[in-house]
Amino acid sequence: MKSLKNNIKKFNAKKSTKQIKSQKGITLIALIVTIIVLIILAGISITTLTGEKGIINQARDNSENVQRESIIEKIEADLLEEKTKTGNTPSKDKLKEIIQENGYNEGTLGEDSFVTKDGGYNINYDEIIGWE
Repeated sequence: MKSLKNNIKKFNAKKSTKQIKSQKGITLIALIVTIIVLIILAGISITTLTGEKGIINQARDNSENVQRESIIEKIEADLLEEKTKTGNTPSKDKLKEIIQENGYNEGTLGEDSFVTKDGGYNINYDEIIGWE
């Protein structure tokens, strides 16, 4: 009877050892699959952030657009102030004068556009509202 019990214990021990070995194999495979999935997700995330149309580049572009539009709005406010003072809509020459007086430009003013001191943006006079 003891030998039968010992044989059953040995059989159960072998069975549990096989189960443990097979469980370790499955765990290792699951770990490898998880790592591969994480690497793929990391690659997608990095591309989404830093790619050509990534979030970082879009934020930079939007920031530049906001700065450019801010300069245009400041000039338009100066034109409105001039119109309030004189009662007349400013001419293109007055627009150029306001741009130079307030230091919005870098270098000389062009015939149709100018380059801003802050940011080096090229702004066409047609983009500015408030002059004739």
